[in-house]
Amino acid sequence: MNSGHQPLLFPTLRIEALKSTPLKEHYDAFIFISANAVDYGLEVLSSLNHHHGQIFAVGAATAKKINNYGFKVDAFPAEKASSESLLAMKEIRQLSNKEILIFRGKGGRETLKESLGKNNIVEYIEVYERTQCKIAPSHHEVLAQFLNNDKGVITITSVENLSTMMAMIEQINADAVQSIKHYPLVVLSERIKIYAQSIGFNQIEVAQKTNDEGLVQAIDSIS
Repeated sequence: MNSGHQPLLFPTLRIEALKSTPLKEHYDAFIFISANAVDYGLEVLSSLNHHHGQIFAVGAATAKKINNYGFKVDAFPAEKASSESLLAMKEIRQLSNKEILIFRGKGGRETLKESLGKNNIVEYIEVYERTQCKIAPSHHEVLAQFLNNDKGVITITSVENLSTMMAMIEQINADAVQSIKHYPLVVLSERIKIYAQSIGFNQIEVAQKTNDEGLVQAIDSIS
């Protein structure tokens, strides 16, 4: 999508596969909480007796990834990708006395399990983990270039993404930590906004759609 903006890439997290094995061979439902969970969890799903189990995705991008691998998604929130949106769906609310396997990254949120676990048996399988990228010369260059322009906008897709970015900036240039908080910040959820406010950001825009289009629209509303 060509929006006329100049993107500056500042990688913060890298994804690494985890070897995990579920406790059972059969589940009534499977939930994927991200596209990464699909990429790293499909091998596990294929090894299970999954043919009669329902498959749910946390959002449209995750559902598309599952479809691309040849699996049918039974339901996903089309507008806003989040655990809360998924839990609000009729298909999820109707799950009762089911055994559910949730594919996620290491240390993910507990929202789905806490809600679904009231009426179901819920198990996590952690198929990947996010680790901080090594700081490279390009990080120094991008940070300096960004701070030289007072028209910049920061885009963030997760709380961990933001916290890691701030830790890396502090390692690169401690004086830049306060400066970066004066820039507008575009995020994908109210949860990220609340965290951003807690660490000192005050100009925060929440994208209406949790995808690239939503991020660009939010950036355009600021600039």
